[in-house]
Amino acid sequence: MRTYITLAIIAGAFGYAACKKKPPETVPVPKAEPPAQAAAAVSTAPAAGRDLLAAPGVYLKTTVGQVQNAKAFKTLYEKAAKDRLNSMDPGNTGGN
Repeated sequence: MRTYITLAIIAGAFGYAACKKKPPETVPVPKAEPPAQAAAAVSTAPAAGRDLLAAPGVYLKTTVGQVQNAKAFKTLYEKAAKDRLNSMDPGNTGGN
């Protein structure tokens, strides 16, 4: 009986040692960061192009051509909303 208790104690000690967190083999060294002032002076904006005045024209070209599509989607949406409301009417069985 004593041998079983001794084996249980030894097994518990090995289990505890196996679950213990291991220390890192090498200590991580933080990288050197540039000073905050140097980072603030750098611009993240893209370089200005030569066609800054052409931007409104491009916007108009892309939006004016979509007016007919928007009107068609509007009528489709209104028709779908009307059909949804009619389907909730208990008096309208849809012919079935």
